[in-house]
Amino acid sequence: MSDTMPHPDEVVAPAPQPWDPFQLMDRLDEEALRKELEGVAVTDLVYVVKEGGQEVVGLSKTGVDECCMALVSQGQVIREEDLQYEVIGEGEDREALFKVKAARFAVSPAGQDVRLDQVIGVKRQPLFYEPARLELDARVPSKKYKGRTYRELLATDEGRDYLGWMAENFAEPAIREFVRRILAGEEVNGQRERQLNPHWYEAGAMKAARNARFRLIPGNVRAQIIATARQGGQARVVEAQAGTLRGVSKAAPAQPAAPAFSASPAPAASPAPAASPTHAAAATPEPRVEAVTRPGPYSPTEKQVAFYQRLAESPVFTEEERRRALEWLATKATRQTIKDQIDWLKRQVETRRANRGQSAA
Repeated sequence: MSDTMPHPDEVVAPAPQPWDPFQLMDRLDEEALRKELEGVAVTDLVYVVKEGGQEVVGLSKTGVDECCMALVSQGQVIREEDLQYEVIGEGEDREALFKVKAARFAVSPAGQDVRLDQVIGVKRQPLFYEPARLELDARVPSKKYKGRTYRELLATDEGRDYLGWMAENFAEPAIREFVRRILAGEEVNGQRERQLNPHWYEAGAMKAARNARFRLIPGNVRAQIIATARQGGQARVVEAQAGTLRGVSKAAPAQPAAPAFSASPAPAASPAPAASPTHAAAATPEPRVEAVTRPGPYSPTEKQVAFYQRLAESPVFTEEERRRALEWLATKATRQTIKDQIDWLKRQVETRRANRGQSAA
């Protein structure tokens, strides 16, 4: 049996539910809109969602704004002329349907304008956030402990005191019950009640306007802004989980991911030729890459993670193998793919121990 672990993407496992990369971009835009409402400047013009050897590229809301500014320099302007919306559904399933009418005008230096074309942009915006998971590594809904997790609060006396207060006084029954149980030493998972998005109107209106203006931007202008943003470090790059993207048949190739384990170190890459002074100044900034894992039912369970980590810590593996395994766990593992990885780890531990025993004999 080979001592080399198969690439995680090659493991045969039940296919996870497809994840639309444009839904991810929409969530990133909503995050950017909240920052704008708080007065925080947003500089990401492009979103790049990578999965294995493919990538999907899209303009952010800020990128669409930049395209409109580029059109102004060409003597054209896009104007939003009308906004309408209606709320449908009942209770926590309510949604708002937004429709924005926008038009593109050619403007002369003297200020005279000629209407060129007109479109509508639409957006379906939920009024409530999706239910958030309750687990030890979830963030505590508290201004005092903003950014801290339940696990971190459990580790200090001050944090446990605050959790005790939450168990008795917090408004949401689901959180009160969850906190009571973790204070009792139980490892449990739960789900918060749906929360009203206080900015649902602003988010829906701005997204519908973004969609309308996007339709009026010529393709060459979009391509120019995307290329400039990627060269200038204004692209937000996220790594999706393997096998979860759909609609990427026209995606451009990206750098493939490294396998989780390797029995021998990877060969060193050939040194790149030194850049000439002319090209050094125009070097493309290294884009930041962030791992994006899917929340909810697709994440590995705590038991799966703990078992995987125990197996990876076995002395039969090298430090390099262990590092690759834990890196894969942190960035790519899903509830389905981790099962095959655990089975492989178990077989390797048993086989390598047996081989060591035979060698000693």
